[in-house]
Amino acid sequence: MRLKKEDQKNFQLFLFFISLLLIALLAVSNWKIEAKRKDLKKEIENLTSQLQILKKRNEELKEAISKAKSESYWEEKAREEGYLKEGEEAIVIKKMEEEEKKKPETIWQRIINFFQK
Repeated sequence: MRLKKEDQKNFQLFLFFISLLLIALLAVSNWKIEAKRKDLKKEIENLTSQLQILKKRNEELKEAISKAKSESYWEEKAREEGYLKEGEEAIVIKKMEEEEKKKPETIWQRIINFFQK
């Protein structure tokens, strides 16, 4: 059975709109996928930079662990805390100049000192 020309045109028009709708849906879907891909790419870059930072920190910690295993490290830390070896004596040196400089003279002290001379 043959369709009338008018029915054929309507059917072709219907197919055209369905195709157009399908193309529009695919275009929107493609656009959303592309936006998601860009977001994921940025996240990958951020995570990669964080990974590099963590790798560097890991190496620093490994160095610190290997350094902490040495006797000289613990000796240095003990000396920083103020501990001494047997037979050693602690000597404290105070700078007098710094103590005098800490307290600035007031204008009244300057006037009194001027007249005392």
